[in-house]
Amino acid sequence: MARRSRSGDLFVWFVAVGLVAVGGLLFLRDRGLLRWPQAQPKPADQRARDLVKKYPDAEVFSGPETDKKKD
Repeated sequence: MARRSRSGDLFVWFVAVGLVAVGGLLFLRDRGLLRWPQAQPKPADQRARDLVKKYPDAEVFSGPETDKKKD
């Protein structure tokens, strides 16, 4: 029978423990006992203002502001 090195056994244990830990975390998340932090989406008007700041020379094709300017 082939002998394994000690470092090989250690690697196998780390992988096994890591998989069990990830499985446990996913189980707790599915049961609702663990909640991940969720990013809150920005409101549409805030996103529009950020885009205007980022791209000041861009042409806007729709929206209430452009309709008022054309009249």
